[in-house]
Formats: sequence, C-alpha cells, structure tokens
Amino acid sequence: MRLSAKLQRLVERELDSLVKRAEQCVEVAVRNDSKKKKDTQDTQFRNLQNIAAATTSVFVLENFLRYQMGRGYVDEKVGERILQDIEDLKKRAEDVARKEGFAESEEFPTFRMELIRLYLGFLVRAIKAEAKRGESAWGGKDGE
Repeated sequence: MRLSAKLQRLVERELDSLVKRAEQCVEVAVRNDSKKKKDTQDTQFRNLQNIAAATTSVFVLENFLRYQMGRGYVDEKVGERILQDIEDLKKRAEDVARKEGFAESEEFPTFRMELIRLYLGFLVRAIKAEAKRGESAWGGKDGE
C-alpha cells in the first residue's frame, strides 16, 4: 500500500531524525565491532532491510533480528540498540498518527513501517560510509 501525499509529507518531516538515529546506532556498532563479525553483520543488516521491504509486520522484523542475535550474527549490544530504535519509532509513529488523526486508519501500519524501513536504509548507508572511512574494522580498503 502506498502512502497518501499527506502521509508522505509526514514521513519526510521525520527524515533528519531517522538519519541521526541510524548514525548514532553505527557509533554503537563501531564501539562493539570485531573484525570477525564485520561481513556477517553487514549482510544481516541488508537482510533486515530486505525483510522490512517485504512486510508490514514489525514483529516479523524484530523476530528476525533476535534470531540473528541468537545465532551470533549480530552483536547483542548493536541488536538491542536497533530493537530499541524500532520501539521508539513505533511510538513516534503512534504519536504522529494520533496528532494528525489517522491512528485508526488502514494507512497507519504502512506509515509506521515506512519510518522503520527508512531508518534501516539509513543504517545500512551509515555502516557503508563508516567502512569507507576505514576508521573501524567494518571493512573498506583502509579497514581490512
């Protein structure tokens, strides 16, 4: 389901905060980084982003992330941070929806998931940018 023009504008108002949230998460990831997990975590974040693109269920997303954390493919502190960010985004979506009067509409789950999808996309980009800088073991030419 596509968002109406009004809801798309509401999503756009959240973009800066989504980028900042993703960049802050990468700071946590860099602090908890190990060379061994670099490639695996990068892949798992892309997988998470792909799952988000294919569903409107936040529970499916959270379940996949917990599963990857349990398998050791996503650092526990990083995974917990992402789960907390998702929880915060769910609350933010509810606040915006109540304020704008569409909390009970059919568009609400799509709006909520769009915020989460964008956050995950910005997270993947921030990880790639960090790798390029070579400031951590995330990879890139200088970091390997």
